[in-house]
Amino acid sequence: MIKKSILLASFIIILSSLSNYNDSNSSLEDDKDIIFWSSNKKLIWKDFKGIPDTLNSIMLAGTCSDINFEYNSSNNLLTDYKVECTFIKSKSWTITDDPQILAHEQLHFDISELYARKIRKAFDSLKIKNNNFIENYTIIYESNIIKRNDLNKLYDSQVYGNTILQQRWIKKIKSDLLKLKKYEYTY
Repeated sequence: MIKKSILLASFIIILSSLSNYNDSNSSLEDDKDIIFWSSNKKLIWKDFKGIPDTLNSIMLAGTCSDINFEYNSSNNLLTDYKVECTFIKSKSWTITDDPQILAHEQLHFDISELYARKIRKAFDSLKIKNNNFIENYTIIYESNIIKRNDLNKLYDSQVYGNTILQQRWIKKIKSDLLKLKKYEYTY
């Protein structure tokens, strides 16, 4: 029998969506498989509905967060957009109920929200400049997704089994989110 040790590591499935939208039935708001990031709601273990990867992984939990960029356009010019940070229940999983690991997973979701806010801020800057070419928005979106993925990897590598560093990361990301509070979506 193989005994798994408790690891403060996370398996992150990073999904990034780039699509056109219209305001009819395509909105994510109706999807019960997702949770929109909110400062008023923290993840709980019951939110993790996915099937654990116990055969190929030594990890105890996996978080799937997504930054969706949806837009309307006309003549290759962006006319409207939304950038939403979501947690996907069916692709997030756990085999533990450890509160430290839950805090670790929550911070991965918070990191995705941080980058969603950075994207919104950059998009607002383009909009103010009347720079509405879809390509410019796409470049910003894609570069921030890469930065988000890199920060998640750095986070995992630095806090692996270290609760002191975990707390430092939580404080840092919380501070960064506060600096970009203006770009928080409320649902």
